[in-house]
Amino acid sequence: MAIRRAVLLIADIGGYTHYMNWNRTHLAHAQLTVAGLLEAVIDAGKGLKLAKLEGDAAFFWEPDGNAKVLVCERLSRMRAAFLAQRERFKADIACECASCGQLDNLSLKFVVHQGEVAEQKVKRHVELAGVDVILVHRMLKNSVPVVEYVLMTDPVAACLDDPMRGLCRPLVHHFEGIGDTSTHYIDLATSEVPEAPPRRSGLGRFSKTVKFEIISLPFLLGIKKPAEGFRNLDPAEDIPA
Repeated sequence: MAIRRAVLLIADIGGYTHYMNWNRTHLAHAQLTVAGLLEAVIDAGKGLKLAKLEGDAAFFWEPDGNAKVLVCERLSRMRAAFLAQRERFKADIACECASCGQLDNLSLKFVVHQGEVAEQKVKRHVELAGVDVILVHRMLKNSVPVVEYVLMTDPVAACLDDPMRGLCRPLVHHFEGIGDTSTHYIDLATSEVPEAPPRRSGLGRFSKTVKFEIISLPFLLGIKKPAEGFRNLDPAEDIPA
């Protein structure tokens, strides 16, 4: 079992309201839009290792990574890619269901920590373990008073230059099983939303919408369970057809 120093990052998509009254179509569309948004974030995070997809979140790590570069450059690219993909969905998909109607509400937040991880190989997969892996996941449940943010621990904040540190706001959290932890957050809501792409022609938009509906069929037919593992949606015991 190899133990190494690493930067740990989780990109988490939130913004959907309760879905207790949603039907399978709404949940299938939520599944596809979140998947598309996460794909854009993953592509923009080139250079980071994807440890695991966790429902509506992606867990990345970078062995011996540079926390300053990650926070100052990569997170900016990942957020820009998320916003651009959200605008493309709005321009391309002609659907006003309970899911697609909330695209403007979807947001992206980040939690970042630097520490030691143990690599455990399970067949062909590599799992990360250790207290620091637990900590970065605990950070998703926090008391940050804004919706869009990057929340980081002291080791990450210490790597930032003075102008970036000046944007940080201190906040002490008590994480279950960890205890009191000094953290810092930066409000990302002031970032500009990219200009919306030109709306496609009626035929082009119809084509994109039909493709979107075809891809959602496995979820609509019950072959796959939609929105499974999503942390930011309240679970529904029974999903109506």
